[in-house]
Amino acid sequence: MTEIFIFNVAKLAVKSVINVAALYPKPGLLTPLTKSALDGTDFFTLNDGAMALFQCFVNCGAVGSDTENMKPEEAYSILKSPLKIGMQDVLQATRGKISLRGHIFFMGLITAAAGRLIAQRRILTPGALVLAASSFVRGIVQRELWGIDENNNPDKARTAGERAYINYGFEGCRGEAEKGFPIVLAALALLRELEATQSQLDFREHGVHIFISIMSELNDTAIAANNGISELLRVQKEAKKIMDLGGGLTMDGTQQIFEFCKDLDKKGISPKGSALILATAFFIKGITELKQTRSGYSN
Repeated sequence: MTEIFIFNVAKLAVKSVINVAALYPKPGLLTPLTKSALDGTDFFTLNDGAMALFQCFVNCGAVGSDTENMKPEEAYSILKSPLKIGMQDVLQATRGKISLRGHIFFMGLITAAAGRLIAQRRILTPGALVLAASSFVRGIVQRELWGIDENNNPDKARTAGERAYINYGFEGCRGEAEKGFPIVLAALALLRELEATQSQLDFREHGVHIFISIMSELNDTAIAANNGISELLRVQKEAKKIMDLGGGLTMDGTQQIFEFCKDLDKKGISPKGSALILATAFFIKGITELKQTRSGYSN
């Protein structure tokens, strides 16, 4: 039963990455019709990378299940191996074009959390999932970010998250995970609200609206590191203006989203952090909606 459950959770993780990529319009990001404003990555490359992650997520779920009685930080030391292999798999599948580093980190943690919870026979609520996931990385901001600066290991290539921390103090993915995924949970709450109050709209429209909402608030380390703090603040301001027009729920808001796409494409700004938050919200929702069967859990 546990193996089937982990298999289905891994499928949900991959599906969530692809579903967010398929949403249109998304300012600055790839869609089936457009390429990434930052590096020109297309939808098919992203799809290859996401599919390559299936085994990684299966392995993460198995680690979570097999280490149910270990301290979370000890389990995380084991979890690092499938996370690292997952990144290698993505790089190989996409010929080095994308890494999906943030997706591997967030979804690997949550998949491991789901495995742990099911092994402990606990209920799969969003709160339980993020609490278990964050417990794996307790103290990660202090361990991995405190004290780093531009002169520390200058020859080491820095990730966007590390550069954003050095320059602006943004804790990025590590901070979001350690704090219990508060921005992800806010996106999930908005998704459920839209499903309850805007049921006449479809998945795409809900997703685009939530994406703009996330952009309006998130200190996106990808934008900060690649385009600077002034551009991040401008992007947040423009996204808030769109939300004031009704976001993706109104014709005026939607029209402004298309104009926003032109703006970010022209300036090479890609809000990858917002896509990661939304994909993780979709993922957690999918896990909590799995139904128990005789042989495990299924959609």
